[in-house]
Amino acid sequence: MLNLANIILPVFIVILIGFFFGRARQVDMSAVVDIAIYIGLPALVFTSMLEKSIVLEDAIKVWASALIIMIGCGAVAWIIFALLKKEHSGLYIPILIMNTVNIPFPIIYLAFGTEGLFAATLFYIPNVLLAFTLGVYIASKKHWKENVKEIFKVPLIYAAILGLLCNLLRIEVPDIIVRPLNFIGLMAIPLILIILGYNLSKIKIASFSTTLLASFLRMGVGILLGILTTHIFGLSGMLKSVVILDSAMPAAVLSSVLTTKYDNEADLVSSVVFLTTVISLITIPLLLMFLS
Repeated sequence: MLNLANIILPVFIVILIGFFFGRARQVDMSAVVDIAIYIGLPALVFTSMLEKSIVLEDAIKVWASALIIMIGCGAVAWIIFALLKKEHSGLYIPILIMNTVNIPFPIIYLAFGTEGLFAATLFYIPNVLLAFTLGVYIASKKHWKENVKEIFKVPLIYAAILGLLCNLLRIEVPDIIVRPLNFIGLMAIPLILIILGYNLSKIKIASFSTTLLASFLRMGVGILLGILTTHIFGLSGMLKSVVILDSAMPAAVLSSVLTTKYDNEADLVSSVVFLTTVISLITIPLLLMFLS
């Protein structure tokens, strides 16, 4: 239990610091976001991809698991909304797209080290690709072609692909490059947690019953599909743990950004992001106990 507390508490304490800072001060966080997104996270992701020799078959299984979990959650949501005769559009996005960076990266890094972070990065790749293709398609109500180019503005993708190529091709990256990147990557984890907390401080809950249902579809259905895919693909050990943890993660903050941009159920989507993040305070420790 002490080890579990040492993993969970630092993460959520930093999120709370960001949350209370957001309540106390109204500041422009864009510069902090840019530092995290364009410098810190790419460095962290790139170096994590060099730590363990990649077995391509395992990578494909993780990618397939991620896609099945996301699309499966969306399909179940479509069936349930049809049965309840509820019409939604933007609400599908937080159900489809889980948080694969702000919360899982720090927790998986603390729980499983760089090897776990490597697996979390693999899971992240199809998530972000789906977010900027299907996610934009849903949010924008089909006016999506111009926005697919946003994929090519995400530096994490380039860092992950470059690290993946270096690993698969057995390219030795000199220490003079890796060590500064390792040092830079250390700042990424606290920064993304503070940013998440700050963003959550600006959200208000809308339509609690619908928010609760969508939250269950994201996390409850997600974990069931996560467990199912690990059995289907025969994943074990650390890969199994990472896939199951990621499958039960809260809705991505990006879903709130997309629906706000296209004015598509933004208040409801932001409510799901907030509630699922709060629920994860309980579910993540329980999952870590189950997976340890």
